[in-house]
Amino acid sequence: MIGFLARRLIAVVPVLMIVAGLVFLMLRLVPGDPAAVIAGEAAGDAEVAELRVRLGLDQPLLSQFAIWVGEILRGNLGESYFFKMPVADLILQRLEPTLALGIFSLLLSVLIAVPLGVVAAYKQDSLLDRFVMMLSVTGFSVPVFVLGYGLVYLFSIQLGW
Repeated sequence: MIGFLARRLIAVVPVLMIVAGLVFLMLRLVPGDPAAVIAGEAAGDAEVAELRVRLGLDQPLLSQFAIWVGEILRGNLGESYFFKMPVADLILQRLEPTLALGIFSLLLSVLIAVPLGVVAAYKQDSLLDRFVMMLSVTGFSVPVFVLGYGLVYLFSIQLGW
């Protein structure tokens, strides 16, 4: 079992490197100069050039990728230009509510799905079984954002919760 798990974890490394490379290329190959966008419209050519050097955008693409991966492996996710603070701090600020929401939704899903599945299995080929199957297929088919808007509308606007 441990050997299987180790092989699976090792197999993840090339996939992560390919995904990281694709993300990096998408970010670097879009039209426009990131330094000019960060510096703003009022910045002069000298300021943009200085920012390009500071961000390492003047180096070859392969060197930029190596630096980027190295910083990520050290835990440095960079600084948010919008919030002017480290990205890791922004993630940590939002980690607790995200985990609470995820755990609550998982518990709610299990508390609803398991009893419905047991009832559907017990009443196999009945109208109740077909209804539970229809409900589960609909639940998987509807995009999350549509379901979210529908639930917000139901609970906040219609029910006033």
